[in-house]
Amino acid sequence: MTIASRRLTQLRLELARRAGAHPGWQARVEADQLRGEIVYAEPRGPADAGRVMARLAHLSVPQSDVESVEGLLDRAPASVPALDLEVEDFELRGRKLGKLVVEAVNRSSSGMASAREWRLNRLALASPEGELMASGQWAHAAAGDARRRMDLDFKLQVRNAGALLERLGFGAVIRGGKGELQGQVSWAGSPLGLDLPSLDGRMNLGLDAGQFLKAEPGAGRLLGVLSLQALPRRLVLDFRDVFQEGFAFDNITGDVQLAQGVARTNNLRMRGVQAAVLMEGSADVIRETQDLRVVVVPEINAGTASLAYAVINPAIGLGTFLGQWLLRGPLVEAGTREFRVTGSWADPHVAAVDRRSALAAAAASAASAPARTP
Repeated sequence: MTIASRRLTQLRLELARRAGAHPGWQARVEADQLRGEIVYAEPRGPADAGRVMARLAHLSVPQSDVESVEGLLDRAPASVPALDLEVEDFELRGRKLGKLVVEAVNRSSSGMASAREWRLNRLALASPEGELMASGQWAHAAAGDARRRMDLDFKLQVRNAGALLERLGFGAVIRGGKGELQGQVSWAGSPLGLDLPSLDGRMNLGLDAGQFLKAEPGAGRLLGVLSLQALPRRLVLDFRDVFQEGFAFDNITGDVQLAQGVARTNNLRMRGVQAAVLMEGSADVIRETQDLRVVVVPEINAGTASLAYAVINPAIGLGTFLGQWLLRGPLVEAGTREFRVTGSWADPHVAAVDRRSALAAAAASAASAPARTP
């Protein structure tokens, strides 16, 4: 059976009309693509888009259906029905994502009945590897602006980062890793169509006890944006004793800013038993390119890498920190190295930075920085 351009196979359907104060339809569905009960309450007025409540044991949404749903969401938010959805086994584009819960309503925006927004009160996606919790709204970006924008606040609790990335289709790029990613993102267009050119936001990453694995650069696009994981693999050319088997980290922390599809950080830090890696710079998510400044502090003398990791002040960023601390004393003696990483994610170019030039540039950066009140 084909319904609204969606094809259902091996279908058994029981459909009943509901009358009374809340007319609509009630269905029990068994098919290869979904299984469970669905209730549709019809709109009760011109400002109401109706309501869908579903309790499903299984729901599979292939790529072709994603595109058709995005086409439906090109219309105004008021045309999208309120949702009360629970799916025990949710599959999207062939990826099994776990249990899905969605609660969303239509409501007036800014107290004006004519201005409507689709409010996502709750989005929850849970699997053995992690749990995503989010909320947001889909509405006009500004008064008189025909475009609609999706704003989302989210928190991702990670139990096993490597297994979660594999579930999402990024391949084997990390072993283990647990922690949290949280922040806010927004983009123009439909809630299901992540529009990279208009993607803005900010997020904070904290991840413990993992190891980067050898993989083709660019394979883990999400990880390339958040932790720029191609870097340790390329540094094997210069630190074979540190990165030969993949950089094992005790902790990764950092803040990431997103603006029109470009991710920037000035305080991303990775700490391992052999070294600490500090970096700042940007990654273009659309063009899949990068421009990074990277400092590697090997743990040659006890405490050098841990000291570099602990002392950096995220508020001032890596550039000012280099001039104030890192290129002095025991950290220089420890064999601290600096690199510039540019080019594409698929073929990054790593160039060592001359120590004397770096020291002069860092000193100039520190001298031009505004004075900080103790």
